[in-house]
Amino acid sequence: MNGFGDMILAARGGARDAGVADAKSLVSDRELIAAAREVAADVARGSDRARPVVAVCVPLSVHAITQLMAAILGDYSVCFLDPSAPEERRDAILDALAPHALVDATGIHRLDGARADDVAGEGAGYLAMSSGSTGGAPKAVLSTWSALAAFAGPGAESLELDATGCWGEISHPAYDMAMTNLLLALASGSGVRVSGSLGDRLRPLRFAARAGATHVRLAPRFADLAASEQRPDHGLRVWGSGGDRFQTAHLSQLFAAGIPLVVNTYGTSETTGFASTARLTATDEIADLHGSVPIGRGIVGEWRTELTDDGAQMLRIRSPHLPSGYLFGEPGEYPRWESSDAVLTGDVGARVGDDLYCLGRAGRRVKRNGSFVDLDAIDAVLREAKELVSFTVVTRSGELISIVEQQETHLVGVRRDLAGLLRPEVLPDELVPVRQLPRLGNGKIDHVAALALVQPGIS
Repeated sequence: MNGFGDMILAARGGARDAGVADAKSLVSDRELIAAAREVAADVARGSDRARPVVAVCVPLSVHAITQLMAAILGDYSVCFLDPSAPEERRDAILDALAPHALVDATGIHRLDGARADDVAGEGAGYLAMSSGSTGGAPKAVLSTWSALAAFAGPGAESLELDATGCWGEISHPAYDMAMTNLLLALASGSGVRVSGSLGDRLRPLRFAARAGATHVRLAPRFADLAASEQRPDHGLRVWGSGGDRFQTAHLSQLFAAGIPLVVNTYGTSETTGFASTARLTATDEIADLHGSVPIGRGIVGEWRTELTDDGAQMLRIRSPHLPSGYLFGEPGEYPRWESSDAVLTGDVGARVGDDLYCLGRAGRRVKRNGSFVDLDAIDAVLREAKELVSFTVVTRSGELISIVEQQETHLVGVRRDLAGLLRPEVLPDELVPVRQLPRLGNGKIDHVAALALVQPGIS
């Protein structure tokens, strides 16, 4: 067994039995460990490899957590696929990975796995897939169980997560942030409550109240959904944010919902975990930069966040425990490995005093009419000035269009008002109302699907 498995067994073998539950069942830690060992033994019996690669395509449930625990205790690699994702995307991942086995609702299926032998040579761990929010072929990095053993303590401490807590998770483990959440919860001994229900993703506070969750960590846009619920009885002690630029308006929404502590984390799946955290409370005087709140000072255990000094001011993460790079698929421009211990994230950053800030993806800063336009900044103005949730894009013909979650009748006069808040060169040419922006299961905007709403032919 690996060190991470030993850590989990120690955390979940005490007198307090936190257990894991979904909407239909609850299992004790003892039952979870016994079931996971049985699965791991079954996988080992059907494979002639010491560390097979197993793809798991089941809904977020106790069954999914059992499969994750089995991979950890059995010291083999696992890749999760969201069964609710488009079939063509699941097929593309399976074709790229070619695992040794596939677990779905019907059981374990043995596969050839010839290409997965290369993955197995990297060690055992979980394969974090690219989210697919910006399109492109699937690609993956392997975060090893040994690296997670080094990260789990500092990561849980950053979220104030321990055996007295209960983790609530509504995003599928196919998404890297959800996977990090679940691994930290398992390793800290906290209770785990999961739900793959779309209704719970749309109403995260209702889920937290029903599940008795003390902690969640979600992409920033879930703050909009929480604000619409207006539930003061959720019982959450900590709301963690990560995965995207976190804005002051998001923070105000969460404080208004009665959440006492928001922890803004920063990091990508390519770094094994997050590498910076900022603790934000309603009694603090919160600093902001261009509408963004801090991501912390850039230290989580042996992980460090820093700024490049080449004029690009991009955020870079360093750690002796970084994955070695993408195992398959076109790497793309970012994230990009600069060395064995450094990943260039692709996010623009800034430092003010001791605080670091994430100002959004480099690809969300586009050149238009001779100057750079920050598309996220336009969305921040729409949110803060007009309480509108939007996603701004530039079409092939150069039009600047803000896609807005709102009825058309409610947008009358909004663009006119924006003329007094935005420079002429960044004023959207058009506001397009939609009932709901297209999102992935992790809450991120699906960039390709959003652009297709205003530009036919995109796929």
